[in-house]
Amino acid sequence: MMKKSFNLLGPILIGLVCSYLLVIWSHNYLWKNNVNLYQNWIITDFFKWNFMIVAVVVSILVIGLSVLGFNVWWILITIVGSIGIFSYALSEKIKYTGEPFHPSDLFFLRDPIVFLQFSKLPFLLKWGGLIGIITFLFLGTFFAYKKWRNASARKNSLRFLLIVLLGVFFTFSSKEGYAYFVKNSNVKYIPWNYETSVERYGMYPAFLVTYVNSKREEPKVSNKVKNEVIKEIKSFKPLSIPKQLPDILVIQSEAYSILDDMKLKWETDPNAPLRSINEGIHGTLISNTFGGRTANEEFEVLTSLKLKRKFEDRTPYQEGKMGNRLSPSFIQDVRHFGMDTIALHPFKTSFFKRKEVYPNIGFNQFLSETDLTSCEKFGSYLSDDCSSKKALSLINKKGSQFVFFVTMQNHFDWHKGRFPVENMRVSGVPMDEDLKGKVESYASGIYKSGNSLVSVWQEIKKRKNPTIVLFYGDHRPTFGDKKATYEQWGAPVEKSEGEDWYNETPMWIWSNDKNTMDKIRNYSKPFLEKGNLKLESYEIAPLLMKVLTNGQIEHSWYEWVLQNHSNDIWDWVIYDRVYGDGITFNRK
Repeated sequence: MMKKSFNLLGPILIGLVCSYLLVIWSHNYLWKNNVNLYQNWIITDFFKWNFMIVAVVVSILVIGLSVLGFNVWWILITIVGSIGIFSYALSEKIKYTGEPFHPSDLFFLRDPIVFLQFSKLPFLLKWGGLIGIITFLFLGTFFAYKKWRNASARKNSLRFLLIVLLGVFFTFSSKEGYAYFVKNSNVKYIPWNYETSVERYGMYPAFLVTYVNSKREEPKVSNKVKNEVIKEIKSFKPLSIPKQLPDILVIQSEAYSILDDMKLKWETDPNAPLRSINEGIHGTLISNTFGGRTANEEFEVLTSLKLKRKFEDRTPYQEGKMGNRLSPSFIQDVRHFGMDTIALHPFKTSFFKRKEVYPNIGFNQFLSETDLTSCEKFGSYLSDDCSSKKALSLINKKGSQFVFFVTMQNHFDWHKGRFPVENMRVSGVPMDEDLKGKVESYASGIYKSGNSLVSVWQEIKKRKNPTIVLFYGDHRPTFGDKKATYEQWGAPVEKSEGEDWYNETPMWIWSNDKNTMDKIRNYSKPFLEKGNLKLESYEIAPLLMKVLTNGQIEHSWYEWVLQNHSNDIWDWVIYDRVYGDGITFNRK
């Protein structure tokens, strides 16, 4: 019997390996031949999409287990158990990615371990439960094997074919297969955006991006260059503590962008509220992201590390060591000055591992959606108006405050009716009703965000304490297929790496105090381009530090950041501070 078991096990394993290789080949073939396998599925009626996915998954499980020899009770228990596994895995996926449920998530039944590894359950309960599930399925297979021994060769051949098909189904778009496909298809960026990702790449890959990008290799820099950089950084002098400190409110506005420079025509300008602010300095921020990865934008702002190099497609908060050790940052420095550092993000603390990272980069307090009550929601996200009121209450606390406020109101996905009042009307370019509804919904959210900013501005004008307000959009949104939709609207065609238009978002900086505003104007001069303020994300902290210290940043990290370093040096410093041993930390 043992010998027969091994004779049968061999073909089964070979079949699974063959199915796995078939999956990898098919991914590569479909991508290179520009076959949009799932595009027609996506545009079908939502109910049909739900029904189709559920029917496929349940049918394969029921029919497959029946053919393999499982009895009815064993199949029933397996289905119920699978639903339980899936429900838990889905909850972990939602916690980790922050994305709402979509029927395609049912395909994650094939890989619950991916989510279990991020679970906060006790070790024994988590892995004990998993081992119990595997043991249950093993016993079911063992009992079913009795039917195999006495069956005809024809019936067993059909069972073998079914195993191959099951292997194809449950391996298709698995994280390993997908990683292979991505690396061999020269895909440089996959946005965390369901619509764009599935439409362009196939199965919902949002969660898989972290896996694909998790391979970290130390950039090749000579020891001589490394030693020179280390020596220079170790020679930095501590910053002098300012005698007077203004309060600072930094607002990173989710997906806020300027919808001009294209053929789009608006009955009402979505950016009218922002443009109505006639004080301070308006300008352009060169964001390091397009279409998503909010955490990477705040990473550059808070650490002054220039990601737009080798690590552009990484997510340092999640992949690196920032959640496990203290890291140098602008927040650490202003806290050293005596400012109370507070982060406000009206969403889940687990998103992008902020709960672990924020304390390590210097925040004394991290407030999330659980700290905001009775707030209006648009879709799944709290309104900017309610969140802004919370930010104002934090600024009004005693002592010098630094509040970093990351909004959520305009997060994907947009659709007609998401906001109670949607008066934005767009024309100028042909677009179907579905896309038109999304664009107008997005524009309505931008208009509301602008009004919230105006309210913040008017409230802070009443304050006696000197206060700096910095506002910027974290990235442009994506509509459809990454940049192609923008190009159809008349946006510049991307011709070379590093072209900035798709990374441009609006920025505004202002103070209610004349002396502080004069400093802002003075220290902004090096960043003026044709009379307009133009900053890259990593340059924000050096500008603010100049304002705080009255320009005294000589022989400091902030002076070093503003120097012209080679790409290789930037890559290596980022690697060391995020993934490496931190030998470039200046611990003085």
